[in-house]
Amino acid sequence: MPAPSDDARQRRVQQRALETRDLLLRAAVDVLCDSGYAGFSTLAVGEAAGVSRGRLVHHFPTKNALIEAVTDHLARSYAELAPAQARELAAAPQPDRAAQGLGMIWQLMNTRDYQAFLELLIGTRHDPELRPVVREFERRLEHELLAAVRVVSGPAADSPEFGASLLTALQAMRGLLLLSSAGGHDLAADWEAVRGRLLLLFRPAA
Repeated sequence: MPAPSDDARQRRVQQRALETRDLLLRAAVDVLCDSGYAGFSTLAVGEAAGVSRGRLVHHFPTKNALIEAVTDHLARSYAELAPAQARELAAAPQPDRAAQGLGMIWQLMNTRDYQAFLELLIGTRHDPELRPVVREFERRLEHELLAAVRVVSGPAADSPEFGASLLTALQAMRGLLLLSSAGGHDLAADWEAVRGRLLLLFRPAA
């Protein structure tokens, strides 16, 4: 049996490197969700991923490098998921597109990925270097969510107030999720109450 070529060996090395990087990024999300920003460290991520410190440092030499990679990973994930969900909803007849759009955003935000972002957001209080990284992710996420909900909403998105109403809805959802992360809140009940009020923002004035 012929020995594998140098190109084949190189491809395997590159594939293993990509798999290790992805494993570390998913582990970083898990550590943020399970331990919060206070418990987040490269050591904790390496242990959660089952990756040696040497391999971890090879991919992410510092904590900030890992955080930048995590936020980029999450932004890319939303850039794929949000448009796909929007196209699926837009293709089907909807009796209330505003409600469908809000529901879609809520589902996209009520996830472990977004919970990880919220933990990073909390961390910016005591880590000024983290603020621009988190803000850039926030900007990219808002862009993807607003674009997706516009697809679902159809002609209603042409209203001059539509963009401001969507930003208000995003901020309200973020607030609910932050309160829920502190404990003692019924997230489903809180969302149902707030959802009705948010929908009023998208109803034509009488």
